[in-house]
Amino acid sequence: MRPSRRPALKASEIPPQNLNLREGERHSIVCPDCDSWHPLYRKMIKTHHLDREVRGGRAPRCPGSAQLIDMDISVEQWGERMLAADSTATGRRSARQHYKPLAQPPTPIYRLADRGPQGTPTLHRLLPLLEHARHAVDQHRTACSLCKPGGRCDAGRALEVRAAETEASCTIAREQLKQQEHRRFDRAAAPVKRQAEWAAVLLAVQDADTRRAVVPAFPARPEAPAQAEVPSVPTEPEDIKAYDRRQAELGKQYARLADQPA
Repeated sequence: MRPSRRPALKASEIPPQNLNLREGERHSIVCPDCDSWHPLYRKMIKTHHLDREVRGGRAPRCPGSAQLIDMDISVEQWGERMLAADSTATGRRSARQHYKPLAQPPTPIYRLADRGPQGTPTLHRLLPLLEHARHAVDQHRTACSLCKPGGRCDAGRALEVRAAETEASCTIAREQLKQQEHRRFDRAAAPVKRQAEWAAVLLAVQDADTRRAVVPAFPARPEAPAQAEVPSVPTEPEDIKAYDRRQAELGKQYARLADQPA
């Protein structure tokens, strides 16, 4: 690739953000003609075309191709210029950011009934809405000339969708009501069920208590505090002299270890 006849561009005069000289990455530059990134090849902008979708000789060649770049600065100097440019841009930014509040999403159809008066059953509020939606569909089919022969207009489709969504909400409300009734029945039957379970195991529990009462308790040690039906734990060694000898030997061993140099 031969260099173009244009004069060489000095790297010191190019904005640092338009040049990439990082180690481990391919050196590249923003072409001054087409304003797009292209790699550097032998200190020249690699040949490229204006229309990236068209390749080959038919595509017009960018005038910035084979432009010589005079590397009159080092990588360290370029890095210092990048840091200075970044600090300048950071200083121009406002420290306080203002966010536009997002619009609240609309409430789903199946939850619209929950906005009614508190204490009113959901299903009772949905049934009149379902009846009204079905009545609106029937009235539209009777009056609309397009929907009479079996077709469907935009307004009829919207009314049918609304009726279907309301019917789905009624189905969900019925299922929720059944679940609430089941939970209420389980809470009411819990004490009776618990009493029946205790009655089933009462004989076995009484038999276990009787057999436990006849098992002899272990004799307690005289030096420990006495507790009812609990074996006491020794608090003093059985052989006092052997215990004292052992403590004296351990003390001598610790003294020898302390005298040894580290």
